[in-house]
Amino acid sequence: MSLWETNQKLREAELWQTVLPAGGDLHWAVLFPNDYSVGASSSGWQFVFSFLRNHGVAAERFCISPVPYRSIDSDTMLERFPIITATISYECDIKKFLLWLKDASIPSSPRERAEKSFPLIGVGGALTYINPLVLSAFCDFVILGDGVFELSVVIKAIRSYSLHGNRKKLWHDLAKNESIFVPPVDVCNGAINRKLKISRDLDLNSANYSGCSIFSTPEAVLGKNILLELQRGCVRNCAYCTLPSCFGKCRQKDFEKVAGLVESICERFPDHHIGLVTPEAGDYYALDKLLLLLRSKNISVSFASLRIDRLSESVLETLTLNGHKSITIAPETANEALRFLCGKKFTNELIVEKLLLAKKFGITKVKLYFMIGLPYETDEDVVAIPFFCNKIVEQTGMSLTLTINPFVPKPWTIWHDKKFIGKNEAKRRYGLITKSLCRFQKHIANVNFSSAREAEEEYNLSWGSIEDSFKLCDKVKLGLNIIEACDRDKTEAILKNNFS
Repeated sequence: MSLWETNQKLREAELWQTVLPAGGDLHWAVLFPNDYSVGASSSGWQFVFSFLRNHGVAAERFCISPVPYRSIDSDTMLERFPIITATISYECDIKKFLLWLKDASIPSSPRERAEKSFPLIGVGGALTYINPLVLSAFCDFVILGDGVFELSVVIKAIRSYSLHGNRKKLWHDLAKNESIFVPPVDVCNGAINRKLKISRDLDLNSANYSGCSIFSTPEAVLGKNILLELQRGCVRNCAYCTLPSCFGKCRQKDFEKVAGLVESICERFPDHHIGLVTPEAGDYYALDKLLLLLRSKNISVSFASLRIDRLSESVLETLTLNGHKSITIAPETANEALRFLCGKKFTNELIVEKLLLAKKFGITKVKLYFMIGLPYETDEDVVAIPFFCNKIVEQTGMSLTLTINPFVPKPWTIWHDKKFIGKNEAKRRYGLITKSLCRFQKHIANVNFSSAREAEEEYNLSWGSIEDSFKLCDKVKLGLNIIEACDRDKTEAILKNNFS
C-alpha cells in the first residue's frame, strides 16, 4: 500500500462530530510524536487541531507513523508547513520528536532554523506542566499549562511574523506572555520567571472546545471511543502522582453540559462508545446520574481510571450491560502499609471484596497494575505480588493480567526527592517476580514487564535540565541512542525559582 493510500484509509475510517473550517492563512503542522493510533486517542491533540481550524488557521495533522511526513488531512508534504507544534504528554516522545525532525533535515537549534528559514517549532501538552526545561534546546516556544488563552496569543504573533519576517521580534513578542516559555529569549537572559496557567472553569471556553472528541476512528488504541471529559485535577494526593501537584485543583464539568454533550454524541455517533476522561470516575459529583443517563440510552461506557475503593454497583452495572467482561485496577503493591504510603488507603481484603462484587455482575477478567522500586520497598514486598495475585485467583476465580512498572519519581510530587532504582535494579526485581510466578503461572493469563531501559529514559527526561536538553539534541544529531543521566538537583532548583 502506498503512503497516499495509507493516509486515505486513515481518513476514510474517521467519523467527525462536526465539519471544521478549512482555514486560510498559516499552514500549520499539528504533530503527535507517536503512532496515529495513539494520537487519535489524545484529547489534547484533537483540541489543538480544532482550536486552530476554528481560528482560521490551515492546520493539518501529522503523526510519526505510519506516514511520517505527509499530513493525514490532505496528504500534503511537511515542507509546505512553516510552523510545527507538537503535543507531548510522555517524556520518551521527546526523543521520537527529535529523531523525526532530524530525519526531516530540520535543525534542532532555533537560531540555526532562524538563519536558514526553517520552520518554527512549538510544544504544548501535559509535559509542560511538569518540566519544560528539557525542551529548551530545540523549541522556539513552549505553551505552559492548558494553553486555552495562550494559543490565541501565539496565532496572533505568528500572523504578525508572517508579515515582518523577523524571528527575533517574534520571540520577544511571545515572551511578553508569562505563560509562554521562549528558550531563545529566556535561556539567553538567564531569568525565566514563567507562570503555569491552568483553566479554572472547564466550561469557560466551550465555543472552542466542548470537552469531547471531535472525531472517532476504529484505528485508535481506545477503539471507537468518544472521549468525554468530566474532570481535571484530582482531590486525592497520591505520593507518586503528578496529577494533584502539577495539574491544578480539582475542577468538574457541569452535569447539564455533560448531558447535552451526551445527546449530541448520540446523534452523531450512534454506534460508538463513550470513554469517560477523569483521574478517578468515582470522584465525579454526578457520576450515578450520568451512568443512569448512559444506561437509558444503551451507550457503552469505559473508564479512564477506576479506583477499587470507589467501585460501585452502578459502575459495574453500566459496564456489564454493554458487554464488558473485564476491569482494570491499580493496587500498586501487595504490601498494604506501602500502599497506604502511596496514598491508596485500601486493603487487600477490600480488593478481593470488590472483585467478588464485580464477579456477580459478570466480570471475569481483571488487569492489575503494580509498581516496583517504590520508596521503602523490600524484596519481600516484590515477591509478595505473585502471592497476592494467586490469592485473588483462589478467592474469585478471575483470570488475571499483570502489568509491572518501575516507579519513576517526578518533579513537584510528594516523592519528588525519592530515589529511582535504575534499570539494572529494576531488572533484578523483575527477576524476583518471574521466579516467584513460576508456581502460579497457570492462574495468570499474561504478565507484562514495562521496559526498564525506557523507565530510566523517562526518569532522565523528567528531570532534564537546560544543559541536559542540549546534550540530548547533540546525541540525536550524532545518531547515538543514549540519554545521559540528568542533573536532577539543578533542574529542581530552576523549576522552583523560575516556574510557579
